[in-house]
Amino acid sequence: MRTRLSLSLATVCLLTLTSARVFGQTTAEARKSYDAGMQNAKRDFLKCDAEALASGVTDDYTGVNAAGDVTKGRATELKGERDFCAANTIMAWDATTTDFHSSGPLAWAAGTLSMTFKVKATGNVEKHDAHYLAIYAQQPDKKWFQQYFMTVPVRADKK
Repeated sequence: MRTRLSLSLATVCLLTLTSARVFGQTTAEARKSYDAGMQNAKRDFLKCDAEALASGVTDDYTGVNAAGDVTKGRATELKGERDFCAANTIMAWDATTTDFHSSGPLAWAAGTLSMTFKVKATGNVEKHDAHYLAIYAQQPDKKWFQQYFMTVPVRADKK
């Protein structure tokens, strides 16, 4: 359960992109907004601000974490964030984006996530690494919200 919740927290990867034009928008313009959103996400993860983390997903958000658990909807995501934050202290959170593209009102990003946290009940420190794919939809107010998110575990290279 604890692993499921920790991966659920990583799946939000709250990356609410700021305003950008739908028509004539370039990938570079969308990427600039995305990078600013990443900085906000890191701050919100390190503060474990559940409300801020869940606020960047659509009402019909769907997330699938590395364990295969599915989260549907903003309300469910918020509950998962609150539960995780109550049980853990996030010590480090980083995302490395390796691919980013946009087209009109859609954008997608892929890369790796790393989160280290301390379990309050045991004092144990855990680290989770995953590859991610996130899809964003631009809203009528021109803000970008995450609609779909998926992670898979980072596997060690075999020699």
